Amino acid sequence: MRTRGSVAFAAAAVFTAVAAGCSADGTGPDAPPPPSATGRAPSPGACPESGVRITLGDTEAALGQRALSVFLDNCGARPFEVSGYPDVAVLDAGREELDVTVRLGTDAVDGGRARSTFVLRPGQRARSGVLWRNTVTRADVAATNGAYLRVAPGRGAAAQTVAPHDGPLDLGNTDAVEVTPWVPEGA
Repeated sequence: MRTRGSVAFAAAAVFTAVAAGCSADGTGPDAPPPPSATGRAPSPGACPESGVRITLGDTEAALGQRALSVFLDNCGARPFEVSGYPDVAVLDAGREELDVTVRLGTDAVDGGRARSTFVLRPGQRARSGVLWRNTVTRADVAATNGAYLRVAPGRGAAAQTVAPHDGPLDLGNTDAVEVTPWVPEGA
């Protein structure tokens, strides 16, 4: 029989693994990308004018909680200064912004880690995370599903719209997400 404490511990362990760039099956951003036939590897495409590209990892789920890794790759030729948090908005299938509260930082995953400033050199990667709970507490309120994220990586970089490849952001009727600060890959 599980106790409330053991369930909370299990959920925290999954989110800690995602924040560290790992998943429960031992894969993560350091693992080689899967073959493109699976649809899981992001298409590199042309590098945006800003010199940085936003991609998404897999959505990790446990006990109604979700975590989605957000990656910032310097695909350009110049260093890019990264500071604080990505600017995130949740969009519907028509790419219209949903009324979703975005909270910066989360004690559940990063322990309230302070934001930092660092330089992303060409070819380097940073990561952040978007976390939410699929909780439905009222049958008379429609559940919210986000189809896209609009992410502005930092000063001087235009927002980029990206879609989770493994399903919508199933927010239930919580209408809130938490965002972790950018950290350099491997930190």
